[in-house]
Amino acid sequence: MSFNFYTLGGSQFWEDVFYYQKWRIQRNYKTKKYRLLDNWDIRRAEGSFNNCRRAFLRYIEAFQLARQKGHMVIMLHGLADSKNIFKPLWREVIKNGSLAAAINYPSTRKRIDGHIRQLDFFMNHLEDVSEVSFVTKGIGGLILNKMLTLDSPWRHRIKIRKIVEINPPEKSYRLFEFLGRFRFFKWLLGPILLDLKPKNIEKIPSLGKLNHVGIIRYFSLADRLVGWLPAQVANFFNVSKTKPADVKNFVSLEGNTLNPFKNERVVIKCTKFLTKGNFH
Repeated sequence: MSFNFYTLGGSQFWEDVFYYQKWRIQRNYKTKKYRLLDNWDIRRAEGSFNNCRRAFLRYIEAFQLARQKGHMVIMLHGLADSKNIFKPLWREVIKNGSLAAAINYPSTRKRIDGHIRQLDFFMNHLEDVSEVSFVTKGIGGLILNKMLTLDSPWRHRIKIRKIVEINPPEKSYRLFEFLGRFRFFKWLLGPILLDLKPKNIEKIPSLGKLNHVGIIRYFSLADRLVGWLPAQVANFFNVSKTKPADVKNFVSLEGNTLNPFKNERVVIKCTKFLTKGNFH
């Protein structure tokens, strides 16, 4: 017998494959078991995807959930993060009249192609949405960029409006390659380290030249302290505040918080680009 109970919402073990009005269906990355969570992260059903989908339809009727429609902003976190980093931006997006979906994916448990399959499955099961925008942090941008090379069914029914990428790894970024030499970091950060070597990042197309794509470089206090380290160490980070030559819309910001979305200016710039198509 199964009981409904509170969960932590999933993070590094559960991947979101369906989202509607804050309800989500998640799949365990290892067991492939599915579960349905409500807007309070209470588990309402489990089993197969179809079983959770049928249960969701019953709850729609019982709770009289409003039908979603229009434009949705989909948010993809970075390595070892969770959807919760987007809370300040999520609230601002809702305030501006769009739908918002912050997506969990087990970033430390699978390689990039596995995350792409999850996101593509998610998009193909997105209902009652005609337009989407994306906001990504870190490796979330790499996953999105590579997924957009696929000719997937959802691309023929959903229009992409805007994309904002925050701190996407640069081709010269060598930190992940360095960490991948150590067994501890391979265990901690997972198999995706194999995909984050500079030579592999180069193979993933950049969207920076496109008019509807904006890139924010956010430098936290920790990032700025790197500048005081010996050159041999600082070069592993090798992130410049200068606008890259292949990027059309770019802004560089500084703040004291590690999470860029706790910085008010980052949230404002994201919202401006999503609504107006520019950072100014």
